[in-house]
Amino acid sequence: MKLSRIAWLVFCFILLMVLFGCGAGGGQSVPNPSSATSPSSPTSPTPSSTPASPLFYGPGIGSDGLANTTLGPNGNMVSYRIRSKHTGIVDQVLIYLIPDHANYAGGTGGTIHVTLNTDDGTSQHNPTSTVLADSWITNVLSLPSVARHFYAVRFSANPAITAGQLYHLVFKNEDTNPTVNFLSVDDLYQAVPVTPSQPTISNVDQAVLLSEDSQTWTTRAGYTPIYELHLTDGNCEGVGYIEGWVGAPQPVSGSRAVRETITVTGSEVKVASAAIRLARVAGSDPLVVRLENSDGTLIEQGSIQASDIPETSEGQPLWAKVAFGSTHTLVPGNTYHLDFEAASTSNYEVFPIRKGVDYGFHDATFFNQGHAEFMNSGSWVGWTQWGVANRTDGDLQFYFNVVP
Repeated sequence: MKLSRIAWLVFCFILLMVLFGCGAGGGQSVPNPSSATSPSSPTSPTPSSTPASPLFYGPGIGSDGLANTTLGPNGNMVSYRIRSKHTGIVDQVLIYLIPDHANYAGGTGGTIHVTLNTDDGTSQHNPTSTVLADSWITNVLSLPSVARHFYAVRFSANPAITAGQLYHLVFKNEDTNPTVNFLSVDDLYQAVPVTPSQPTISNVDQAVLLSEDSQTWTTRAGYTPIYELHLTDGNCEGVGYIEGWVGAPQPVSGSRAVRETITVTGSEVKVASAAIRLARVAGSDPLVVRLENSDGTLIEQGSIQASDIPETSEGQPLWAKVAFGSTHTLVPGNTYHLDFEAASTSNYEVFPIRKGVDYGFHDATFFNQGHAEFMNSGSWVGWTQWGVANRTDGDLQFYFNVVP
């Protein structure tokens, strides 16, 4: 049977659609920074699933340390505002507590009512009174170490969440004497808040809110919630970094340098620029940024001018970025170094952020493909902190911008 000219054109168009996969939602996905695949090791969301966030590869998180917010004294209530990356049923939420630290808890630790609430949809994005599920934190001081510090909130009824929607994890102390019996929630903290608090996450999508004596909710500037949300299908999301090693800075000056060693897993990653959070302590020489192969051969070298990193005598870290001359593809299975150097006439300081891998956080909530190192007497070694040398559970505060 002979086709008409119009029928033939329609047939060719349909054939092309089938061959090349055109259609709704046919964009290229961003490389997945995690290799976790099972419910016991939840899968990681891809960066592209984070609404209103740039595409990035690396931690993309900055922190100087930890700060606590008490639940009870002054009528304090706290909300973690989060935008979900997955659709599914919530199994549990892991949060960070230090109830045996001075002033972080008192008496029995209180009776903490934890609820998952919807967002009010206003420009302030506060929690509504609509509770999707609730749980209680009691007798936390009697728990063993890991369970006491990295507490699993399990709701009485597992709530359903939808990808892209805002939710609030609200903490309220309902003890009869909350001034005496109280607890704190603990978050990443930046001494000098910036906007947005994290360069890769919108302040709307993630924030710590505080209400005192049931008054208006306000955003705690410089605070980033530490949490890990588990779904029953094995997916996992959140922020799994638990502290900044501000007490263990390393210099970038002359023969002293720092780097992130990265071994790519999953899909290839196309990077167009790199950013680092660090302090300029003295001098006006540029910060030299080198992207290298594992054998030290140069892929590209760039620099960040000292004027782009205001000098601070107290060593206050700031974010700075260098654009590459061309896009570079990081290949799965290969190891790379993102190296930072400076002339001996200038001094920069860098310190890592610590992954919560030792306390049950899954690699979906931190960068699991690298670790921070520094140059010590001509050799590259992992960081030293809390009396432990050559640690590999820290990342530089860095990220790559990714292109499709």
